[in-house]
Amino acid sequence: MKRVCFSLVLSISLLSLSRCNRKTNPDMDPRFAGNREMAALLDSLNRIADPDVNYYLSNAKSEKMKHRQPAGMTPFQKLKWNRMYYNELLNAGRSEEAIKGFNYLLSDPEYGKMIKDSNVTIVKELLGVSYLRLGEQQNCILNHTAASCILPLKPEGVHKQQLGSRKAIATYTEILNENPNDLQSRWLMNVAYMTLGLYPDSVPKKWLVPMPEYDASKSGLKPFADRAVDLGLDVNGLAGGSCIEDFNNDGYMDIFCTSYGLFDNVHLFMNQGDGTFKDMTEAAQLKGILGGLNTVQADFNNDGFTDILILRGAWLDKGGEFPNSLLRNNGDGTFSDITKTAGMLSFCPTEIATWGDFNNDGWVDVFVANENNPDNKYPCELWLNNKNETFTNVAEKVGLAGNFGYTKGAKWADFNNDGMLDIYISILGGNNRLFMNRGGKDIANWKFEDISGKAGVEKPYYSFPALVFDYDNDGYQDIYVAGFHLQRLDKVGEDYCREYLGLPAQTELPRMFHNNGNETFTDVTSQLKLNKVTYAMGSNFGDIDNDGWMDIYTGTGAFDFTSLVPNRMFRNVEGKYFEEVSSLGVAHLQKGHGMAFGDADNDGDQDIYVTMGGAFEGDVARNVFFENNNTGNAWLTVQVQGKSVNRSALESRIKVNVITEDGNKRSIYSNVNSGGTFGANSLQQEMGLGKIKSIESVEVNWAKPGTPVTTYTGIKPNTFVRLSEGNPKTETVSRKTVTWAKGHHAHH
Repeated sequence: MKRVCFSLVLSISLLSLSRCNRKTNPDMDPRFAGNREMAALLDSLNRIADPDVNYYLSNAKSEKMKHRQPAGMTPFQKLKWNRMYYNELLNAGRSEEAIKGFNYLLSDPEYGKMIKDSNVTIVKELLGVSYLRLGEQQNCILNHTAASCILPLKPEGVHKQQLGSRKAIATYTEILNENPNDLQSRWLMNVAYMTLGLYPDSVPKKWLVPMPEYDASKSGLKPFADRAVDLGLDVNGLAGGSCIEDFNNDGYMDIFCTSYGLFDNVHLFMNQGDGTFKDMTEAAQLKGILGGLNTVQADFNNDGFTDILILRGAWLDKGGEFPNSLLRNNGDGTFSDITKTAGMLSFCPTEIATWGDFNNDGWVDVFVANENNPDNKYPCELWLNNKNETFTNVAEKVGLAGNFGYTKGAKWADFNNDGMLDIYISILGGNNRLFMNRGGKDIANWKFEDISGKAGVEKPYYSFPALVFDYDNDGYQDIYVAGFHLQRLDKVGEDYCREYLGLPAQTELPRMFHNNGNETFTDVTSQLKLNKVTYAMGSNFGDIDNDGWMDIYTGTGAFDFTSLVPNRMFRNVEGKYFEEVSSLGVAHLQKGHGMAFGDADNDGDQDIYVTMGGAFEGDVARNVFFENNNTGNAWLTVQVQGKSVNRSALESRIKVNVITEDGNKRSIYSNVNSGGTFGANSLQQEMGLGKIKSIESVEVNWAKPGTPVTTYTGIKPNTFVRLSEGNPKTETVSRKTVTWAKGHHAHH
């Protein structure tokens, strides 16, 4: 793909003038010249995208195949070619056409004999999943309710139009009669029965897959409720990023989300503080800002308003040479795309970036992990903040420009508590990397040391999202990495089925690495009971019950339509082990991608917004917004403000010392960041405290060597506080609790 570049002329004097003149026509306002240019650039790149390179473009590819069937094929080659063509129709979302095609292959005497003789049962399997997908399209997407696709299915989530699932059951019955050991078909048959409200009683006993009841009932927690439909937040799209953040500083959390589709616009929903959200995308000057598999926020210019970075091009190799977007928050409800003027315009496939002040100069920098393979090299980028809304790529100078492979996760964190940010990178099909920040006098001699091997954090080999948090409250950050077995992406249903049946796993399982405090880690996955099948793309952490122990939520993401498996939530039991609580209304069957935790209604517990959907053009799903009603434990919401450190005080460590109900002392830790690999939590730290008598003190260890720890006392639980570097006085912030409107739908 040719690298495309458009000229951008942006006068600083005009820019300054425009900030004084808010009545300027947005189409002429020089502040949004970058928005207009990015919109034109993306539109141009999208229109020349090649369906032979960009697998997302299933409609274009199927049309190309339709008119270019190779000549001179044998009957068997013709069968395979037609199977691929009908599969492309399925990927494009044209399920009824795919069903017609697969039925034709099965009914045609010549093809039917070959299918039977050569044991190419894949045609029947594709027919079965096409019927399942038709049922999802007719019910979960077109007639979506708050109960759609969430296990265990409530009556209002049962399919009203039942043809798809009933035909799927008939097809899987045929398959299982021919091959009783086909565990994937067995699982998908059970799913079809669930969608009809007939599970488990009507499932033939020999093919029943017993779904675990999990431990939700034992935990005493209240289930989450999806409010996205009521609030108009149920965007219909593909895999993408999500972010919960207060973008206008009015004390109410807003929502920003993206979708992988080349022509899918981003969405900005502003919390109105009255139980509703308003779609402010166009008013924010974000029309034409398209695509993006991920997004992550930070206040990069220290002006007190949170900015946004969008990542594009992931998975597409040469077809993914798309620019990212740096959106500056202007503080007046608008955002300016300053990617080019900031010096950050590059064309590489990526989906992951992490913000942090690695050189401790008080300004946040950003590491962008580009995807590499043996044929194509896209060096990773480390953008040093020049303190004037421009950045310089210094990755090569500090040793982080490596073509590390198919990078899928990257997180800044201070793993050895020396005040310097280290970086962990997860790699799909390679050893994961841990680089320790050894510092330097200036960038010219800055050093990062790769200690991956001796630290013991190279596995799993097929890694995807990486989470960094202190699961056991010992003051050191630990690492959770989910597995994503590339060779079994078409066997996700089988692997879930194997787990539910108590059979050995055949896929890459996640790892939890406990930080030993000496730059080594111990694999504690099994003892923490986290050796579960996930196939996660989206993953994040938060404290769902405010007990002071961080929990994990993972979203399934394998591309194949047979990846119809529930997203999974694991509750941290006092740092000793994790119990599955997916049945708390969060076991969504559609692919979960961007997962963002944040207290959107100011009631002290964390709600969750999830960008749903897959990567193929037809694998759309509606986003969900899970309201948390678990308000039984004490909590404290902390906003920290840096002075010598960056204004958001990213990666500063908060320690809350409490007196428990039984009179014991306990410390709870949190590091200031946006959480997971996909989905960005609010930067305010929403900390559960459990059952307590009082808060003894709050300590903030500022993310800069030599900066004195600030200790705050007199803080009451269940409050919002702002803590400023060097100032021991606490600012209590008044926040109004929101009750969500029902059946309202967002203002558009």
